[in-house]
Amino acid sequence: MAKQRVVILGPDTDDHLYHEKAEMADLDVEFIQESPQSEGEAIEAVRGADAIMMRGGWGTEQVIRAADQAKVLAVYSHGFNHIDVDAATDMGIIITNGAGMCAEEVSNQAVTMALALNRQLVQTTNQLRDTGEWDRSAFLPIEPIDEQTLGIVGFGNIGRQVARKLGQGWRMETLVYDPYVAPWIIREYNVEQVFELNDLCKRSDYIIVVVPLNTETFHMIGAEQFDHMKKSAYYINVCRGSVTDEPAMIEALRAGKIRGAGLDVFEQEPVDPNNPLLQMNNVITAMHLAGASTRAAWLSRQRASQQVAAVLRGEWPSAGQNPEVTAKLESKSRMPGSAGKINGLSG
Repeated sequence: MAKQRVVILGPDTDDHLYHEKAEMADLDVEFIQESPQSEGEAIEAVRGADAIMMRGGWGTEQVIRAADQAKVLAVYSHGFNHIDVDAATDMGIIITNGAGMCAEEVSNQAVTMALALNRQLVQTTNQLRDTGEWDRSAFLPIEPIDEQTLGIVGFGNIGRQVARKLGQGWRMETLVYDPYVAPWIIREYNVEQVFELNDLCKRSDYIIVVVPLNTETFHMIGAEQFDHMKKSAYYINVCRGSVTDEPAMIEALRAGKIRGAGLDVFEQEPVDPNNPLLQMNNVITAMHLAGASTRAAWLSRQRASQQVAAVLRGEWPSAGQNPEVTAKLESKSRMPGSAGKINGLSG
């Protein structure tokens, strides 16, 4: 039987692939590293692949449709909005990611931004450094954060860590908006589930957004949501820039509809140096660093490799992101009903 071909698309073609090889040690696989410089090169690279692992782009419809033998496409990141999921589903390709690889890091970034905004740390530093003025009036009042309400949009791995660290750690009343979260998770984390996004916006003092970017979440926070927020509220985005309607947020900040924002991400990255958000004293920013750490770097590789290995063994991956693909697989008689094995995917 021929070896299963695992094609790795990314900038490094001299990588030793320690984690990938360790997780697939029991499989008869061949690793092929490619660094395509064009879509055409990416198309040629994925032909005949049984599995594709992506470190960067090239998740276009054309590339995915060229991978007509692929069983799985894994991204090393948490987000997979650069992948044409519909095309993959139509081709019977399971999409998976490095789920959980940076939940601690991203939740830490969200908590850090909330505390920094509450205590006005960046703003006071800037004033003292830039002007030397010892004038505290612009930074008052400072409300005790343990008497405030936290609103979390999205209650996956990251949202739950935010609830544990900030909600429980600082004894904040915590609201959650996530139409897909299981009731037992709500009970476990002792949070209140709200079923209208505008209700969460209306009641929260700190609104932290941690959702994947897809057609459902694109611009889910826009003018309507900012209009429902308190004038004293802080808005924090540590997921993807396009979850927020950025012009609407800029207008809300300029008009004083909210007190400030903490942004790890922007709609355009790298951000335009002339973006008005960079000139606002009530906005603190980072450069899409929320998920970065030495641990997350290797954990992303381990998690993605585990997902690919599961599919190549004929199993459904724990972080499968397109469950709709099962219908496609069943129509091809490639998946039995409930055995937990993917019929035909294990060679």
